[in-house]
Amino acid sequence: MNLMIERAFIMALLLSISGFIFCAIYLPFEKLAYKLTSAKTMVFVNTLALFSFITPLYFAVSIRDGSESAFTRSDMLIYQDVGGYEGFVCNVRSHIHLEEYLGVIWLIGAVFFLIYYVWRYVRLIYFARKSMFRINDDLWYEKFSAMKDDKKAANVRLVGSCNISTLCTIGVKNRFIVIPSYIINSFDEEEVGFILEHEFYHVMHQDLLRRLLMLILNCLNWFNPLYYFLRNNLSEWIEAACDEEVTKNFTKTQRRKYCQLMIKALELEESRTKCEILSVSFAGLDLKNYKRRMTKIMKKNGTGGMLGKVTVATVAMMSMFCGNAVAKEADVPVNMMFSKNVEIVETGEFEEVDDSEIMDNLDFQTDSFANMSEFVPCDTNDTTYEIIYNGKVTFVSDLGQGQIEPKHVHNIVDITLKEHKKNSDGSCKTTYYEGKKCTSCGTIWKGDVIKTVTEDPCMH
Repeated sequence: MNLMIERAFIMALLLSISGFIFCAIYLPFEKLAYKLTSAKTMVFVNTLALFSFITPLYFAVSIRDGSESAFTRSDMLIYQDVGGYEGFVCNVRSHIHLEEYLGVIWLIGAVFFLIYYVWRYVRLIYFARKSMFRINDDLWYEKFSAMKDDKKAANVRLVGSCNISTLCTIGVKNRFIVIPSYIINSFDEEEVGFILEHEFYHVMHQDLLRRLLMLILNCLNWFNPLYYFLRNNLSEWIEAACDEEVTKNFTKTQRRKYCQLMIKALELEESRTKCEILSVSFAGLDLKNYKRRMTKIMKKNGTGGMLGKVTVATVAMMSMFCGNAVAKEADVPVNMMFSKNVEIVETGEFEEVDDSEIMDNLDFQTDSFANMSEFVPCDTNDTTYEIIYNGKVTFVSDLGQGQIEPKHVHNIVDITLKEHKKNSDGSCKTTYYEGKKCTSCGTIWKGDVIKTVTEDPCMH
């Protein structure tokens, strides 16, 4: 269980790197992308940005090249005397035992936020339904009935509520367009039409489901400030896409009245509580959001051409792949810092040897070495043998190398590793290990023990 928590936490960290790269590519050009496309396309791109925080494309590569198996089963050796990043990691880990607590803290945070959002949702539905009443006003009812029939929307009801303070839509399966009781008689016929058109757009495009998904993903990324920024950014684009669709055939006068309606709604809600995060609303989130939405409504004249939309979507997909590529390259440094499977050693404790040396020293058949699980050790007066099947593999760098900087998919071959230790009584112990080595970056994994030889006195 602890291993699963640790690997999930490290995956969350690597995906945070992936998401950061996506945003570093996308966010500087967000305004340009909007000019080329539409708010609806921007909703897609921002949704993709959020998914870059939870879509582990790099993980498939790690499974295929065997590195994830090595991280899971191995103790990564970090050389404390080589300086650079490894020296920094050794210094940090020797003073602060990050790996002991961070994974559990992350899981506790994720569970807390999940419980919190579920509680907020249940509370919202409970209080809304507790005070719901049918709106019998002819103006609202006639407009709603006509739109519901026109859009063929099922499981949608128009209700009033004394406990909801803003115009909004709630519910996933059974949707409720909620009109606060204190503003039912505050709008004229055209304004009622604007409001209902807006809320029906959210209903037809499953925007509340998208918002709930955003919050669920937030539980996994509760520690990442960038995710909160993207979540709010997506919420704004959802409202902008709705405004864009509702006003696309409006005259300039109608657009202006639509904006005035937003200001009117803001003034009516000024003394009330803020909008629930588990609803989609006509009002939006804050004053800055209002200003940006009104600017888009008045200045946006088109929804962009197909070429622009395809270009922006393609760049967004490429950004996700680039983010995962960087996450793949960062797997070794991140595991060095946060994995529990780490051992700090000194340079020279291990050396790579040819298979011929172990054959000569241990005098056993090649086919036995090739099929180590069938080898039967036999102790003598001078030599003892020990076979360990503990599933551990050790991750080491080349002797004398500094920081490990993998910039590729690992190309792994089998090797044999030798460890020689002298004892205080004059004897020594030589241990041979299964090993694997990446021929591209020089990364070495130390695996299970093949043979342990004790010599008294030491002949080396």
